[in-house]
Amino acid sequence: MTPKERVARCLARKPHDRVPMFDWYWMETERDYLRQINDPRIAPEFRTPGEDERHLPPRGIGLTIWEYFGFDLMQVGWPDQRLRMIDPVIVQQSDDWVTLRDGNDATLRWWKHKMGTPEHLGFGIDSPEKWRAVRHLLTPSADRIRWTEFTPKYQRARASDLFVCYAGVEIIESVKDLLGHEQMLKAMLKQPDWLHDVFDAYTRFLISMFELAEAEGLRCDGAFIYGDMAYKNGPFMSPRHYREFVFPYHKRLFDQFHKRDMPVIFHSDGDIRLVLEDLIAAGVDMINPMESRAGMTVRELASKYGRRLGFCGNIDVTVLTTNDHDAIRDELRAKMQAAMPYHGYMYHSDHSIPPGVTLETYRWLLEEVRRLGRYE
Repeated sequence: MTPKERVARCLARKPHDRVPMFDWYWMETERDYLRQINDPRIAPEFRTPGEDERHLPPRGIGLTIWEYFGFDLMQVGWPDQRLRMIDPVIVQQSDDWVTLRDGNDATLRWWKHKMGTPEHLGFGIDSPEKWRAVRHLLTPSADRIRWTEFTPKYQRARASDLFVCYAGVEIIESVKDLLGHEQMLKAMLKQPDWLHDVFDAYTRFLISMFELAEAEGLRCDGAFIYGDMAYKNGPFMSPRHYREFVFPYHKRLFDQFHKRDMPVIFHSDGDIRLVLEDLIAAGVDMINPMESRAGMTVRELASKYGRRLGFCGNIDVTVLTTNDHDAIRDELRAKMQAAMPYHGYMYHSDHSIPPGVTLETYRWLLEEVRRLGRYE
């Protein structure tokens, strides 16, 4: 069975030969692995904001770490959604941090030498009037996609018969970059008309960028959509507010993929259990990454949703960092055995592979997934 067939049948919850595989990494982990692998064909993928990239090869010209590990899925697309596609301005920096003002007029402080969520310091678009003044800048265009990166990836993926996913974001992920979480959530209560206008504009933009990418040749098998809409204790908004403010725009976006027979894998960190029924109704076919520390467990969810929803992830990275093969095997077996009977499970860690998981352990882990994940 080809990787494309394997993932397609998994997303449709139909019998297939083994569990498909995909994963994500912290930048530090990827660079440590590539240093040890020492294969000049592989180019690092991840960057930190403000990083000097002159010493790094351009993305797209070399193999990805996903191809090296033999995963079944490739992501392409990732349109730039900044209002202004300009280099960020350095506001302040130290040896460890850099504070940047970006093309959304947002001021964020980032780690310099490792990946992580930035500290939100300020957002220049803080009123309906300021939004109306910049709304016209959110214009779809071909230069919002890094073709020199994604065209080679797409061509290699097609040649290897991988399952190709159009990768992008949805409105929560888009608008938090513009307004910040706090202002976005307060607007649900105090300025709903403004927030609906922002959500509508970004949904139109996201759909138009997908259509533009497709017209330029990125015809994909599925969609991998990122939208962190929860934290450890639950979603950022109540189910009622999700249904009022987010669901209509999710459905509009996901319907575009389904019209093309493209299943939707939806990524959100945190605990999204309160809105799972709504996400299914909006058109989500599989969820990722299912953070264990947030209470997400496929052992609970598979029996409840396994005939209507696929699961990608939930392998606890805190167990992986022990590098204890017996403990890791127990984690894999418990999670995979719960989900595999429904034919809708894809291997993925429950977040990104962190520093501390040795390359030796990780290679062993992938082979163990292939062994435990066989249906035949």
